[in-house]
Amino acid sequence: MMMGIFTKRVCIGAALGIALCACDVVEAPTEPSSEPSVSATEQKAVVAQGEQLQGVKLQGIPLQGTKMLGYRFSGATLAGAPLQHVRVERGELVAERGSTTLRGTALAGAHLLADARNLSVDPPVNATVEYRISEVAPEAPQYDPTHTGHTFLYTLEQWVEDSGSWQLACPVDPDGRSVAIPLAAIWDERGNRIESSTLFTFGCTTGVIAKCYRWGYRPWVTGYGNLVTMHQTCTRVARADYCGNGVPHTHDGTKINIWDTLPPPGPIQSHGGLLPPLGMLFEAGWNTGGAVCLSRTRWVLGGGLAIAQLCPDRLLALGLIPLICDTIADVLGIDANAKIFNEAFVNIDLGQ
Repeated sequence: MMMGIFTKRVCIGAALGIALCACDVVEAPTEPSSEPSVSATEQKAVVAQGEQLQGVKLQGIPLQGTKMLGYRFSGATLAGAPLQHVRVERGELVAERGSTTLRGTALAGAHLLADARNLSVDPPVNATVEYRISEVAPEAPQYDPTHTGHTFLYTLEQWVEDSGSWQLACPVDPDGRSVAIPLAAIWDERGNRIESSTLFTFGCTTGVIAKCYRWGYRPWVTGYGNLVTMHQTCTRVARADYCGNGVPHTHDGTKINIWDTLPPPGPIQSHGGLLPPLGMLFEAGWNTGGAVCLSRTRWVLGGGLAIAQLCPDRLLALGLIPLICDTIADVLGIDANAKIFNEAFVNIDLGQ
């Protein structure tokens, strides 16, 4: 079955089928008007993806070049009193103060400690960063395609010693807000999800961890299969992390059309029509380790990019033949468990 996929497009195998004739389109396409009916949980996903996982901005000279590891469950306080049993339950932060359980908006004003690490030096240097939650608000309904609720948005501020002031930790998102969503896991520099009993993640809504959560892949939701793996797969798609090594191959704001083949009550994200959005072409099928195979890349950088050569153990069969796919059937012939797919414009960066 694999050889059938390979021989379909051997003339462009070495370049992974990059379509150099396509033009650079930056606006969202017009949705097809002949859209089939969809379930209550389904929504179309012509969406803007990006490069950043967490999206947190570490500010201050001592933290230059430092990467966020995660926020500590320990050491949190509220109004000077310690908080116990801090945890993430579904999409909200929960803690105990004495005999009282605090959750949602009750944790506005809480102070948290986070761990960061500068990996550019040998040995790596660790740092402790202080944050406070200045505001908590419920998530907006349009970012809840599974209608499961329970998610809150947290406005985080970092204490910056250089200036002796609190500064927003998250960039401004398209809604004009600087907010983050808590998730009960952390991600390493290779983009791998790691379960932790000591650290959790606050993903800014400008980063792909929160974007994938908002697209409906909430890791704690049940009834759709394993949404932990779906969320992790989505983070690879959103960053164009073809090799699954944490290296993005895209630019912030690039439009893609993402959909899944989850069984009922899914899909969570639908394709949106029988044909691709105008100007978009099939790009890839995905699993937690990155692209299963490629039709083309969403960005042509410097005249073409042979992604397969960057991860030959993943995208080259027998070390020689690129894994090329143009359809869902092609993808499933390589990985029968792949459930996320995407289309994209082929964008040309003339500045590279």
